[in-house]
Amino acid sequence: MALHIFCGFFLTTTFVFMQTLADTSSCTDCFVNSRATYYPHSEQNGTANGACGFGSFGALVNGGDVSAASSLYRNGVGCGACYQVRCTESEYCSDNGVIVVITDQGSSDNTDFILSEHAFDRMAQTTDAASYLLALGVLDIQYRRVACSYPHENITFKIDESSSNPNYLAFVIWYQQGIRDITAVQLCEVYTLSTN
Repeated sequence: MALHIFCGFFLTTTFVFMQTLADTSSCTDCFVNSRATYYPHSEQNGTANGACGFGSFGALVNGGDVSAASSLYRNGVGCGACYQVRCTESEYCSDNGVIVVITDQGSSDNTDFILSEHAFDRMAQTTDAASYLLALGVLDIQYRRVACSYPHENITFKIDESSSNPNYLAFVIWYQQGIRDITAVQLCEVYTLSTN
């Protein structure tokens, strides 16, 4: 019979949350002016090779409305953060724009965002307007941090395949709800004692 001893009776996982410190720290509802482009040859979705380590999940999360970010990547702390991005050409752009999830790091032509083609299209009012925006390639935009929402999903820890070494554990966090960043994760080691 095996007796499992947990820290404080349970396997304890503690998350330390910290409010995002971004350009909008003085006004959480304010938009910031910037520029955006899109992944060329992205087959509508984002890339599966993103710096956040999400793999193929990173191309499909949020319905493919994903983005690489430059300064908003913040050495990986920005991975999984959600932003409302809208272009500023009122003749072609919708008022609401699109909600994107950061899944990669990158910059291009003084941009803060490199959107998936799917997300870039969704900033437009119509299909014809989307074609026009894609032809421009780089757009003036406004963005703000918003809460991530994944209905019917729970926060998920995906263990990296390289974690087979007993002294190494790597994982990525999927479906992080809300507007805060996870800046640290503490795990409690589980001991198994055998009794006869």
